[in-house]
Amino acid sequence: MAGWSGLKNQPTRPVRTERVELTTRSEIVSQPDSQRGRPGKSRRVTAIAIGVAIAVIVALTVYVLHGAGGFYAISPGTAPIVSASPTCKSVGGGNWALPGGQPCVRLVVPASATSPVQGSIRMVDVLEGPATPWEFALAKLGLLHSLDNATVLYPKQAILGGLPASQLGCQQNQQMSGAQSAASVVALRTLGYKVPENNRGAQVVEVVPSTPAAKAGVQCNDLITAIDGHPIATSSALASAIASYSPGSVVTVAVSRTPAKGPAKNVDLKVKLASVPREGTQPPDPHKAFLGVATQTDATFSYPFPVSIDVGAIGGPSAGLALTLGLLDSLTHGKLTGGRRIAATGTISLNGAVGDVGGVAQKTVAVRKAGAQVFFVPVQELSAARSEAKGMKVYAVSSLSQALGDLKALGGSIPSSVGAAS
Repeated sequence: MAGWSGLKNQPTRPVRTERVELTTRSEIVSQPDSQRGRPGKSRRVTAIAIGVAIAVIVALTVYVLHGAGGFYAISPGTAPIVSASPTCKSVGGGNWALPGGQPCVRLVVPASATSPVQGSIRMVDVLEGPATPWEFALAKLGLLHSLDNATVLYPKQAILGGLPASQLGCQQNQQMSGAQSAASVVALRTLGYKVPENNRGAQVVEVVPSTPAAKAGVQCNDLITAIDGHPIATSSALASAIASYSPGSVVTVAVSRTPAKGPAKNVDLKVKLASVPREGTQPPDPHKAFLGVATQTDATFSYPFPVSIDVGAIGGPSAGLALTLGLLDSLTHGKLTGGRRIAATGTISLNGAVGDVGGVAQKTVAVRKAGAQVFFVPVQELSAARSEAKGMKVYAVSSLSQALGDLKALGGSIPSSVGAAS
């Protein structure tokens, strides 16, 4: 990551020299300490000063190393172009790039359904990870943001919440997968296509440590499909099913588990439900059962033609709006941006609402450096984006329709089929 006057001319003076008479060694030895400057005492003072300096350095090092462990650093990332062009190719390591090295996100749709695109639409990410001692030290000096490319530190608790660090990657991959599905559905429905939905179960996004689910072996990304043989199709259905039991009940949780390699497999787990735990100042509820997971409804969709998105190693939910706009542009006449370089961040829901995201100040730096002319952000992050825009136009939006209206005002051509969704 990134790096930080003078004296007036003085009149010169002639060097003054003095003649010094040398004394003999015996005379030096016989002189009292008062005449010899007490060299023994001087050495002791120097040793003490060095010892103190070393102790201070060690203490500061321990403080910085320990302190850095409690923080995560958020820095500007990349701003890949959302592209259906076959020239967007894999360059290894989960990354994609256009000729010349420009990062890209690959939209995979039938060539017959796409058009050449004028201008560009970019998504954007941030770099997120445990803070380094250097970053922590700069932050304590108040220099990190200015010297290290708008990097900021957040307490680990603010990033992870109660989530173990080992589950963070799983959750971010789920969020990106959800963003890809939502973007595809919203774009196609906006263009008038019918996209039926099929709910498959309650997908586990978090397993709370030391709870019945954790003790029984439930894992992040498990798909809960049944409780005691009764089918579970949605997250709310799971909540209702658990609420029907009393604490202490043993239930069989059927999950579909997809390992890192290989096909999914079905697993039955025996879970002894606990009482709802204490929350803040509230006492435990001995009458309500508690499983210990956070879930979301997992759905599959039937598209009118094959659609997929490859974002490489990027995780999180914030690409939803950019992916939706990119698909709309590619699946119509390619003039959505009016030839401008557009960037966007924000989640997208199935009803087209745009939700807030994190790290917008750092994302603004990334898209500005990538050459974006306009940046769409959720309304909640307008001030954060403007703080780093430096002349780049920033628009706050709360829905896809609002973003499309702003693009039209900027000279973009909105497809005539927009608004004909069924």
